[in-house]
Amino acid sequence: MAKRFTDSMKWDDPFFLELPNKYKLLWFFMLDKCDHAGIYQFSKRLVDFNLNGSYTESEILEVFNSRITILQSGKWFLRKFISYQYGELNEANRAHNSVINILKKEGAYMGLISPIQGYKDKDKDKDKVLITKRMSKKLQIDKIDLVNLKTEFKNVDVSAEFLKWKDWMDSKGKTYKNYNAAFRNWLRSDFVKPKEMMTNEKMHYTGSKLPN
Repeated sequence: MAKRFTDSMKWDDPFFLELPNKYKLLWFFMLDKCDHAGIYQFSKRLVDFNLNGSYTESEILEVFNSRITILQSGKWFLRKFISYQYGELNEANRAHNSVINILKKEGAYMGLISPIQGYKDKDKDKDKVLITKRMSKKLQIDKIDLVNLKTEFKNVDVSAEFLKWKDWMDSKGKTYKNYNAAFRNWLRSDFVKPKEMMTNEKMHYTGSKLPN
């Protein structure tokens, strides 16, 4: 059973976003059914049966014209398969010999640099994504309008709750699409106590009496 990397960022790829669902499904199918060199033999009967649809070779090639190369044998080469699965191929790497031999046989091989660089590039890309997410989170949190929230939630110590909320998020590793909405929901939650109740509890704890 072949196990392959999948790109979770494809859902943000403008090309992939614009694809009708039937072609998104077809793309997954081709990535699973191609050999370990990224070469796929199209079979309309097999595709239609597995995907419960109706596909034609011409329409598929029109949709994926920038992603597929037609080889002399009539097979299809999924162009980005090699770079994503292996990084850059290296003839000195034994693990790549089988892939290189297939590509040479099909006329699809191009000599490339060591795959180690490819893996490093993938790690760099992942780091960039993580940094971008962290920056986005910080920017969104910094934009939360505490002044207006204090006016809206007059019975709540918004500043204190804001600090508790941030500590809670960090401890749980929580992330949100909209941090302003997330904090507003926090302020509405049952476990956020009104100022008066908090003051009464504090006075009771210290043994002090409330002023008349």
